[in-house]
Amino acid sequence: MKKKLLALALLGVTALSLFACGKKEEAPATTQAPTTEEVTTEEATTEDPHVGENYNELTGEWSKDYEPKRPIAIMINNIVDAVPSSSTKKADIIYECMVEGGITRIMPIFSDYDDIEKLGSVRSARHYYIHIANEYDAIYFCYGQSAPAKKILEKGVIDAVNGLTYDAGYYRDNSRVAPHNVYTTSEKIKKGIEDFGYSATYSETHEKVLSFNEEDTDLAEGTAANTVHVSFGSYMKPYFVYVPDKGVYERYEYGGPQIDNMAEEGDNVLTFKNIIIQQSAYECINPKNDLQELTQVGSGTGYYCTNGKSIPIKWEKTSKKSKTKYYTEDGEELLLNPGKTWVSIIGNGEGAGVSFE
Repeated sequence: MKKKLLALALLGVTALSLFACGKKEEAPATTQAPTTEEVTTEEATTEDPHVGENYNELTGEWSKDYEPKRPIAIMINNIVDAVPSSSTKKADIIYECMVEGGITRIMPIFSDYDDIEKLGSVRSARHYYIHIANEYDAIYFCYGQSAPAKKILEKGVIDAVNGLTYDAGYYRDNSRVAPHNVYTTSEKIKKGIEDFGYSATYSETHEKVLSFNEEDTDLAEGTAANTVHVSFGSYMKPYFVYVPDKGVYERYEYGGPQIDNMAEEGDNVLTFKNIIIQQSAYECINPKNDLQELTQVGSGTGYYCTNGKSIPIKWEKTSKKSKTKYYTEDGEELLLNPGKTWVSIIGNGEGAGVSFE
């Protein structure tokens, strides 16, 4: 019996051995580091949309045709007997301030004065306009001056071409009555700059005045401003009308559109993308001729209008030599839309104010 059991056990061992030998041998497991695909990372590059273009700091616009240089600022008559003006539509910025007798004069600022056939009519300087022109590092053109302006011009605080001392910079149009008949041209402007030895380029310390959005941007908040009434007093009450199809404001005064008689007919109304209304104070400093002083240093309020809407703003100027800065009510720097700008500086006297429709 024992032999029988032993034989069965040996038979089982043999069977297991044969079974094991017949089993396919598995390859030993190996540990291999996971393969990492080579990832080529390229730095994200943003293509400059303004390659080959130059920036016009007066309008916030880029152009291949624009050539950066110091602008000119010129005193232009705005009395009813002197309108329409000539070549003012070419200006990038126009300032309007009150002078004697409740009237205003305008000061267009041009970044490009290469193609001006006739510009005017040119009138005399006022001292607060000189300070504004200096903010833009502009070369100042005028024909004559008030007593305070003369003191400033004689000190050489601004590069100026004054027709009273340099007649070659201007000419008279005999078809108009003096003193509303003084004009200049590109050729005479450039000759004046050259003869006085003024630099046509910005200094290294130059800083811009206005700041702009990169592209046209509607105001997120604000009041409807399709018509903007700007009153300097009982006499001067110009206004602006927004034209949605063009995206600009047209300027009106003396009961009709303000036009440029050198512009093409049908496109001769002065138009602006931006309107800044700066509220300040005027004071008569010579009752004999109603000579005015404008408060420029300090701070105050105003309005900014674009694309048919208006928002309240604040302005600040720390000294006569500093630049006027504009801010939104929450203290952020005011960004204008790219395009031309009209700046009206009104007082707080009787009849002065702003209203919107």
